[in-house]
Amino acid sequence: MRQLFGLSPYLLSVPMYRPFLAGLLFAVALLPAGLRAQASPRRPAGRDSTARGDTLTDAQRRAVREVVRDARAINRQRLGGDSATRARLAAEAALSAFGSPDARAVFDRARDARERQDSALRSYRATTTQRMSVHLGARRLGLEKLLFRGDNVAEISWRRDVGVRVRPVGSRMTVPMASEVAGDFVSAVSIPYFPGREQLWFPSSDFGRVKTEVDDRDIIHPLARGAERYYRYDIGDSADITLPDGRVIKLRELRITARKPDWRTFVGSFWFDRDGGQLVRAAYRLATDIDIWGVANEEIKKDLQENATLDPVRDSVLRARLPRDLYVKDSLQRARVQASASRGGGEDGDDEEVPAWVSATMRPMRAKLDAITVEYALYKGKFWLPRAHSATASADVMFMRMPFRMDEKFTYEDVDGDFTLATLPPARNPFEATPSPDSIDVDLDNDVEVTIAAGGGRRRPPTDSAARDSVEQRKYGRGKVTQCRTDSTWTRVEERYERSLRIAYDLPCDMDRLATSAALPAATASDEALFDLRSAEQLARALSMDLQVPWAPQRPTIRTGSDLFRYNRIEGLSGGVEVKQVLGAGYALRGVGRIGHADLHVNGELALSRTNGARTITAGVYHRLSALNPEWAGALTFGTSLPALLYGRDEGFYYRNYGIELGERREQRRGALEYRLFVERQWTAGDSSVVNTFSFARALNGRRFASFLQAEPGDFAGVSATWSRAFLDRPGGVRLVGTTRAEAATGTFEYARGSFESTISRPLFGRAAAALTGAIGSSMGRVPFQRGYAVGGLRTVRGQLPGTQTGDAFWYSRAELGTRGGAIRPVAFFDVGWAGSRRTFGQVQPQRGAGLGFGALDGLMRFDIARGLYPNRGWRLDLYLDAPI
Repeated sequence: MRQLFGLSPYLLSVPMYRPFLAGLLFAVALLPAGLRAQASPRRPAGRDSTARGDTLTDAQRRAVREVVRDARAINRQRLGGDSATRARLAAEAALSAFGSPDARAVFDRARDARERQDSALRSYRATTTQRMSVHLGARRLGLEKLLFRGDNVAEISWRRDVGVRVRPVGSRMTVPMASEVAGDFVSAVSIPYFPGREQLWFPSSDFGRVKTEVDDRDIIHPLARGAERYYRYDIGDSADITLPDGRVIKLRELRITARKPDWRTFVGSFWFDRDGGQLVRAAYRLATDIDIWGVANEEIKKDLQENATLDPVRDSVLRARLPRDLYVKDSLQRARVQASASRGGGEDGDDEEVPAWVSATMRPMRAKLDAITVEYALYKGKFWLPRAHSATASADVMFMRMPFRMDEKFTYEDVDGDFTLATLPPARNPFEATPSPDSIDVDLDNDVEVTIAAGGGRRRPPTDSAARDSVEQRKYGRGKVTQCRTDSTWTRVEERYERSLRIAYDLPCDMDRLATSAALPAATASDEALFDLRSAEQLARALSMDLQVPWAPQRPTIRTGSDLFRYNRIEGLSGGVEVKQVLGAGYALRGVGRIGHADLHVNGELALSRTNGARTITAGVYHRLSALNPEWAGALTFGTSLPALLYGRDEGFYYRNYGIELGERREQRRGALEYRLFVERQWTAGDSSVVNTFSFARALNGRRFASFLQAEPGDFAGVSATWSRAFLDRPGGVRLVGTTRAEAATGTFEYARGSFESTISRPLFGRAAAALTGAIGSSMGRVPFQRGYAVGGLRTVRGQLPGTQTGDAFWYSRAELGTRGGAIRPVAFFDVGWAGSRRTFGQVQPQRGAGLGFGALDGLMRFDIARGLYPNRGWRLDLYLDAPI
């Protein structure tokens, strides 16, 4: 799965066992280690790579890799048993795989249609519109910055006797965290049909072509031969489609579930033409979330086992497939590598297990696929062709959350027509050491280069023709430079799916024209304006709580990591241990225990949850340390623990509580909704003695934490809810997000409280940008101190001390003005706010503060120098995450 979710050909190349890691590495690559950084430059195809210490060209090396990949497949097949054994195991599994004879009949017709495919289609012309978006956020609920967005519009032509030609008419990459993006995104274009194309869609280069048999090292197709060992099949609903000529097409739903929770398998709803077996529409997701580090180590162990028997197979296949001189060169190179590895005390650095300290530090590393939807349409009454694809997913990487979305649609201008299409350039001999100057290179590694500059600066293109040609050759290869000397367009040939599909791209010599093409949707256009998201959402509703893997408890896992450590003035350094067990049917049991070195107080929680990806229901018991206004402050997360540890500044006010809760979280396209019912006891977390908790600031200059405010003990039963939503999200335009919070409880005190917070940001004149945040909240009844509001400090009024004003009502406003380009962005800000009794609303002078900050990564990281204006007039320095600009 080397190009999972389409990111790796355009961002980074990652192994199949590290899904979503491309996005993580891309984010890390953007970190401002210097004023300017860029991705590794692309090597022109065909150039000798003497830096590697060998004499093979890049094309020859790719050819060797392809032969080695074939050798791995042969060896893996040998280890998996012969075909007769696999068929026997599948037949035995089929006895328990089908819920009814009808399910078996639909399955058999669908499998036959997948393998046979319709050979009557001669040609088509289509236009594809595609968008891929990756966001990045530092909080579970809050601002999510656009990390990457790619838009493509392309004209695709296919003839059975010619092949595929793609003419990109618009292609744009948007990376707000970078000042410049160089490269192209056109290779992300999906081809709607070619002989052997896979009917299901998965944003991966390894899932585009039909593979008749299951490969248990890859995503397991539910219709492949041998899939009965991994799936169960049941008949669902039925539907009829009436065509204009009166003919009725009957559809049957096949509900497919994995036999056990395994990230290589799906659960989903698949609708087929009852008579022909053709897929018509589907909604599916992975059977379980992906623990990236766990999967990585599992795959590495399997690689080591396979490598033990691979060498003789690999050598035999290389000897048979490669020219003798190339085989000798490759053998000598392999001997040098093995000798070097032996001297280094290892066999192959690529097969080393992930160091324990790395996997423990970078926690969590978790990915999930919420939903994929596929829709087909019938053309000329007999050809089913894809109409739309959609995928939503997310990853949690340490303190970062990375949502992903991809949508594409196809519009057909001509189906099975008789039109002319230029033949594809001939394939170049991959074993050719010195290709002819006018040959067309085959493109397999289309990298994206990202440049970061402070202050919004951009590199000026070279004016000298020789320098310009050198830059173009570095980006696109020698073929572009050669062809563009005599023409306004150039052709690039790409090979996909293990060289089984060749695609010719007809591109303009001025590649910058693609980013400004009138055929592209406006950069501020919403996903809803471009795609039929309502239809995709209706399909995804089939992925309900009832469509689950059956009950199949897995082995519990025990771990610790950076996400289970925190630092605050109550606990000091608090470390936790997590025990988790996946039970099947969507259920999981999770327990966490922790203790702090300062208070030696044991905390813990035990929760049973059930999820279908987009919706999670949780019931649990807990004994916790909680924070007043956790949305503003409290060192119970990574971002706020650092200031507490480094310079003794903890802006949280804490209380202890234990109880039981029942909650739900619903992921939405532009936000999330959470609510919980609770019965709990609350009491104070400590007294003034907590100022003696260790911090580096105290060790260096004797600085101590500020005094702690006491909580009011009580017993409560109540409900709380949080709803966050991005109302507008336009790259380079207006962005409007809002969060609503509400809580009501009865018991020792009866109260209700609610608040609303919203941030709007937009570009102004020139390179300037502005953001305005406003929040207001109030309450009813007798609110205990720990459920009130405390204004002052980093997240409310900068320059003021935390808790300068407290009460049962509040408001604040924060204005920022800065630049909107470059890695380091200067920002000026002014804050004003108040908290107190709701009876004195507007009668007390508000707090004020102002200052200057420097933002990185579009405000994901921020350093502020703030000056209090009223009532405190001191200076404060703050380093934090998640600022508007």
